[in-house]
Amino acid sequence: MSQKLYIFGIGGTGSRVIRALTMLLAAGCKLENGFDTVVPVIIDPDISNGDLDRTKDILRLYQQIRNQVHQPDDFFRQEVKTIRELADHSASVNPGFFQFRLNGVDGNQFRQYIGFDELDDNPGLSADDKNFMRLFYSEANLNADISVGFKGNPNMGSIVLNQFTASDDFKNFGLTFGPGDAVFIINSIFGGTGAAGFPLLLKNIRGNSDIPHAVQVRDAPVGGITYLPYFTLNRQDEVNSESFEEKAKTAIDYYNRTIISQNKINVLYLAGNKASTNVIKYAVGGREQKNNAHFLEIAGALAIMDFCRNTSLHAVSGGVATAGTSVREYGIENDVENITFGDLNLNDVKTLSGPLTKYKMFTEYLNKGLSTALGVSRWTRSNIRLVAKNKNSLLDRNYFNSVEYSLQVKAFNALFDEWLLELGENKPAFSPFREITPSTALNLVRDRNPRGDVSFKPIDIQNCRLIDKDDLRSSEDKKHTTLIRMFGQSIEKVLTKKEMIIR
Repeated sequence: MSQKLYIFGIGGTGSRVIRALTMLLAAGCKLENGFDTVVPVIIDPDISNGDLDRTKDILRLYQQIRNQVHQPDDFFRQEVKTIRELADHSASVNPGFFQFRLNGVDGNQFRQYIGFDELDDNPGLSADDKNFMRLFYSEANLNADISVGFKGNPNMGSIVLNQFTASDDFKNFGLTFGPGDAVFIINSIFGGTGAAGFPLLLKNIRGNSDIPHAVQVRDAPVGGITYLPYFTLNRQDEVNSESFEEKAKTAIDYYNRTIISQNKINVLYLAGNKASTNVIKYAVGGREQKNNAHFLEIAGALAIMDFCRNTSLHAVSGGVATAGTSVREYGIENDVENITFGDLNLNDVKTLSGPLTKYKMFTEYLNKGLSTALGVSRWTRSNIRLVAKNKNSLLDRNYFNSVEYSLQVKAFNALFDEWLLELGENKPAFSPFREITPSTALNLVRDRNPRGDVSFKPIDIQNCRLIDKDDLRSSEDKKHTTLIRMFGQSIEKVLTKKEMIIR
């Protein structure tokens, strides 16, 4: 029976962690303990948010590529679905379905959303509703444009976000929820959307009796990662990063009283960087809010994998974690400004080293080695004499000139390389790879120095050996099978022989 992990990414931080997780899944990471389907759900009122748009685009490309691979066994092997696909039993790819839509936020001020202007304002008749509301919300709150989020004000976010639990999407979440399924929630605690959305969502998972399979949802394992401040802004305005730490302390106190001490969640991961010198460009939302990837977002993806690995320990009865709430913090072995694989704990190294190194080698080969091999190496030629037609290569010039390759594989790989580049330019940097040329390709991993031929040639040789294998030959409707599965195997063989992967 299929087991699903529903991952709720709240706000910009939620989108960025889902971005990191998708990159790791593309590289070959897979959830353990029988979770064969990942269901990302993004909750963000800012529909034009740059982080949100980029993540939805990455998820779209992931699905398109995976749908074109017959029985993926390495790269892209983890199934990713939307709730709508599950509810409708559809195979259509629509990135919009990864996001819960909130009604009444587009182009509206908060005062319009709560109907403030329609309230009575007459103290003499004991109908002074407007001034009563002003006890809770400042004029800046009331006049705020909520189409770009809540600008660090969870008191506003809690009102608006409460509606998603009555939406069709949330009902479909319950409808598609099955035995063995689990939930993971991602949020930041120092903003508005994430800080407000997390307790609301958890409350409805543990106690909403109006959704289908309510008892099954209530007693499912639930994990979450909450982000403490890990960046500052280059200027202070409506959103003031100088208040991040105080907001985080207040929210943590609330979470401790209402979630942790009441055992409403099985495991809560915490990640942050108090001494961070990472300064990002100020943006209140919209397309300008497109933050560079940060290593702590990989930490969030690792938390998701750790949670799945240990779900057998996360029993729930009556909406309460029977073993209590486990709280875990993330840390690395060496406190350095430039993190490489050797600076991580051994479990994280084993999780990340192989998949990331293999996929980075894949993108490097296609960027820097393909032009030399194309039309020359046996694995790229489809017009070789004395070779049966059904044994000719499917990875010839026609394939690499195809629309599918250009708009799917090449586009996704460009986003993967962009993600790694951003990680290497942030503070602290995550930069496990060296710059390479075709002649130094296998010197890719920092602190690893393989012997012998370090060019792309060993991969080229392996490709020539694998290209005739029947199980790697794609069918008409699975155009990327040969490319994705062959490179997964050939790179694995070469990197293992060269001892480039830390296992």
